Amino acid sequence: MNLKLTLVAVVLLGLLVAPPAAAQSTETTPTTTSADNSTALLQVDDYTTVVEKSYDRSTGVLTLTIESERFTSISLLAVKQTDASSGSASFESTNIRPGQRVTVQIDAPPNTRVWISSDRSRQNGVLHFIKTSEGSALISGPWTAADVRNAGLASAAGVALMVLYRLVLERSAVAKEGERVA
Repeated sequence: MNLKLTLVAVVLLGLLVAPPAAAQSTETTPTTTSADNSTALLQVDDYTTVVEKSYDRSTGVLTLTIESERFTSISLLAVKQTDASSGSASFESTNIRPGQRVTVQIDAPPNTRVWISSDRSRQNGVLHFIKTSEGSALISGPWTAADVRNAGLASAAGVALMVLYRLVLERSAVAKEGERVA
């Protein structure tokens, strides 16, 4: 009877561990980098880029350094409070001359998006955003297929370890109550 129970447990362990290991993906995500603008955080349009970003969590101020190769107007929008039917936002706008580097500050709550547009991007109907802060959690994304696979393997290993522990506990016949001596 115990042999059958052990055999069933081993088969179940194999079924739990095999699918995450078999689901490994060999796909690669293509990445493109701009050779002429490798320091850009965000390409707002063909001529305007965000090159630096810093966020002061204590004051709630996002500071962006933007440069442009032609004269343009930059607009920033940070949504502060919203509910189901209304809200409020901060708005900043500045002009940039060709070859100029401008630092713009905007009040924005933590973990929100600040929307950025230039004259040219508005003409093209495109709006971009930058998050005020990166993941401040102990473990934060963006997740890859390898991360998901590793989490699945770790959880399967935890289940397998608990099953083995229970099997050893049952096999060794340790009584839950203390033994009486004398």
